[in-house]
Amino acid sequence: MATIKDIAKLAGVSHGTASNVLNGRGNVSVEKIEAVKQAAQQMGYQINAQAQSLRASKSSGVALILPDINSEQYHQLYRGLQQSLRSAFPGDLDLYVTNDLPSAERDILQTLAAKSYQTIVTVSCLADSESYYQALRLPAEQILFVYRHPAQAKATFNLNFCQAGQDIASEIAREQPTHVGVLCEPLAYTNGQCFVDALKDTLAQLSPSTQLTIVPSPASECHTAAFAFFAGQPPQILIAQDSEKARCLTQAAYLGSAAPCPPIWQLSDNEPAVVANQYHYQMDYARLGLEIARYICGLVTLADEQILDSRGFALDVQPMPAVSEQGETLNMLILPSPSTDALKKLLPHFYRQTGIKVNLAVYPYDEVFEILSNLHLHPYYDLLRIDMACLPWFAAKALTPLAEIAPELPELLENFSAEIGHHFSLIDGKAYALPFDASTQLLFYRRDLFEDPTVKRMFYEKSGKELKIPTSFDEFDDITAFFTATHQPGNPQRPIGSSTTLGSSGLIATEYLLRYYALGGRLVHQDKPVQLEAEFAIEALRQYQQQLTVTTNLNSEWWNAAVAQFEQGQLAMLIMYMNLFNDVAHSPLSPAIGYAPVPGNIPQMGGGSLGMSRFSDKKVQVAQFFRWLYSAEITEHLVLLGGNSAHRSIYQNQRILHLYPWFNLLRDDPSTGIRESRGLQGELFNLRHAEIIIGQGVTNVVNKIMDPQQAIDYINQRLLSEAHA
Repeated sequence: MATIKDIAKLAGVSHGTASNVLNGRGNVSVEKIEAVKQAAQQMGYQINAQAQSLRASKSSGVALILPDINSEQYHQLYRGLQQSLRSAFPGDLDLYVTNDLPSAERDILQTLAAKSYQTIVTVSCLADSESYYQALRLPAEQILFVYRHPAQAKATFNLNFCQAGQDIASEIAREQPTHVGVLCEPLAYTNGQCFVDALKDTLAQLSPSTQLTIVPSPASECHTAAFAFFAGQPPQILIAQDSEKARCLTQAAYLGSAAPCPPIWQLSDNEPAVVANQYHYQMDYARLGLEIARYICGLVTLADEQILDSRGFALDVQPMPAVSEQGETLNMLILPSPSTDALKKLLPHFYRQTGIKVNLAVYPYDEVFEILSNLHLHPYYDLLRIDMACLPWFAAKALTPLAEIAPELPELLENFSAEIGHHFSLIDGKAYALPFDASTQLLFYRRDLFEDPTVKRMFYEKSGKELKIPTSFDEFDDITAFFTATHQPGNPQRPIGSSTTLGSSGLIATEYLLRYYALGGRLVHQDKPVQLEAEFAIEALRQYQQQLTVTTNLNSEWWNAAVAQFEQGQLAMLIMYMNLFNDVAHSPLSPAIGYAPVPGNIPQMGGGSLGMSRFSDKKVQVAQFFRWLYSAEITEHLVLLGGNSAHRSIYQNQRILHLYPWFNLLRDDPSTGIRESRGLQGELFNLRHAEIIIGQGVTNVVNKIMDPQQAIDYINQRLLSEAHA
C-alpha cells in the first residue's frame, strides 16, 4: 500500500506538504495541491478516514444518541439538527443508535468519553442521568436530554405533549365516546407520561363517562401491542402517540378485527392527513432540532426546561362545502413561473372540493401588462395575477376590493406580515388583492466551490484574500472575475462566475437597481419627483458595465435561462428572486447550493398578487377560491411543489425549510426588501414603465450611444414626463 512518503516522492514535494494536502490543512500552493492529488490518485492511495477523525479529536463535534432512526420523531429531529448545524457549526454531527437498550447506551457513553465531543444530544432510555455526568465529564449545559428526561437531568428539551393531549381530548370529547383506546410511549418516559396524563384529565372533565384503555409500548413491541384493542369489542376511537403506532393500529384492525378500523387520532409531523378517518395533530419534530442547534451555536439561552409548542390542528383538511353547481368556471390571467406550475397541479383538488374549474391563461410579463392596461377589452377574466410593482398603478382601475367580494376576505391578510400586506395588497388602506408568490432577491452560490481547498488557494494566490461569501458588490465582482478567469468549459468545478440577463429592459433595470440601492440611492424622494440620484446612478452604471466583462451575458426575456445555467452547474453564483429559484431545490445540484443575503443587503421584493377583476361577477366562486388557496394546507403544498409564498405557515413547516433552506433567512424577517412602487405620501407612479425607461437608458450606455451622465439625464427626463400619475 502506498504511503504518504511514496506520494510525496512521486509529487516532488516534502513529506509534510503531502501530509497537509491529504489531511486538508496547511498553507500549500495550488501547484503542489494538484501534484499531490494527482500522485495520490495515480498510486491508488485512500485516506484513512477513521485515523484522520481521531487526529482531529472531534473536540468541536456533536453526538446525537437516538433509540432508532426510523421513527418519524427521531428521523425529523436528526434532520432538523443536521440541517441547522451544517451551515452554522464547524464540527461534525455523529449519530449513535441504542435500540432502546440501556446496555447499548452505556457502551456508547464509554465511546463518547474517548472522543471529546463538545455537546451530547440524547433521547435516553436510562432511568437516571448520572451515568452521563460521570462518564462524559462535560458541563451539564452541554448534555442535552430530549423528549425523555431521566432523573436529575439538568438541560432538557421537549415538545408540548401535555398540550397535545389536552387538544386531542377536547376534540374527541365532542362526540362523548364510551370507549377510547390509547397506544402510547412507555409511561416511564416523560413524553409518554405527560401525554397520557393530559388525555386522562381533560376527558375526565369533558366526557367523564368515557372509558380510557391505555396500552404503553416501546417501538419494538408496538405491532403486537396494537392487537390488544381488537381482542374484543374495539374502542370507538383510537389515539396513537406517533405515526408508527398509528400504522400498527391500522394493521392490527385489518388483520385482527372483522369490523372497520375506528377513527385514529395521531401525533405526527406537519403533514396534513390525506387518509379518511385519520386525524393528525402536527408536532414540530424538526423544529425541535432547529432550536437545539440554535442553543448549541450560542444563539439562544436555555431555561431549566425548553418546551416548544407545536402547530396542533393547524391545517384545515375538512372538505369545503360546495356552493357552486358543476360546470362553473373561473378564468385566471397569470405569468409563467414555478408557482404557476405548482398551482396547476393542485387545481384538480379545488375542482373536486367545489365543482369549480379554474382555467389558467398563461402569458409573458409584457403581454400581461398590456392586457391589464386594456382590461375592458378582456372582461372574461375573473382572477388577475398582478406584479407587485404594478399593483398600486392598476388596483383601483382593475380590481374589486376584497371586502366587496366577501366581508371576511381581508382577514386572510393576517397570515402575512404587515410589510407584505403593504406591498402586495393595501392601497390607501384598502385591501385589493392577496399576496400570491411574494418573494425577495437572494444570493445563491455553489457551496462546494467556496469550501474547496484548491479553489480557495487559487483565489488567495490571485487576490491575496480569503474566498468567502461576498457581502458587497466589490467582493461579488472580484469573485465573479476570478471564477470566469479560471473557467473550463464542460467542467462543473470550474464554472463562469455569474450571469447578466440582457433580453428585456425591465430585467436590466432590476439588476442595475440592485447595485444602485446598495450604494444608497433611491427612486422616491421627499422633496423632488421620482428620479435617479446622479452620484449613485453613475457609479452603479460603472459597476454594471464592468460586470458585463466577467459574466455570461444572456439575451433572454426572463430569468429562466440564468436559473437553468446555475442548475446545470455552469455558474458559481447567481442573484435571483426566490420565487423563480425553488425548482432548483429538486435538482441534483441541490446539496451543493449555498444561500446568503444579496451584496449590500438591500434586495428588491418581487412576485405578485391575486385579485378579482372588476369586470367579473363571480364573487361567490372567487371568495371560495381564495379561502381554498390561502389555507395552510394548500399554501404549503404549493411551496413543496416548487412554488413560493410569504404565508406565515411556510416558516413553521420543517419539511419546507429542509427542502428550501433559504426560507430560514426570511423566517425571522419575512418582509426584508425594497420596491418603490408608490411615493412617500402614497402617490402613484408607474414603476413598471419607470423600470423600462431605466433599462433603456442603461442599454444606451452598454451600446455606447450615451455616456453615463447623458444616460442618467435621459432617464430622469423621461421619468418626470412619463411615469407619474
